[in-house]
Amino acid sequence: MVPLNPVASSRAKKPSESALKASSELALQKFYETAKKERLRHRLGVIARARVAFGVQQRLLQAGYPSSLVKQVLFAMLTSAFIGDKQ
Repeated sequence: MVPLNPVASSRAKKPSESALKASSELALQKFYETAKKERLRHRLGVIARARVAFGVQQRLLQAGYPSSLVKQVLFAMLTSAFIGDKQ
């Protein structure tokens, strides 16, 4: 959803930092909403949530995302989608 190294095509100019930030924020919000829907759909318990989070962490690290960014994304996913009541 969020490209690691966004590359502009030869015809298009490089996107601005604010445009990259805005598109990244939108993609992350969609990611968190999808994670929440999946948690509710599959009725994930605590152990299953931990397994999902670990799997996402490993996939992001293998894709080359910096560990500090992975940590932030996972923390936000856990707090926004995996913790709390079923709403």
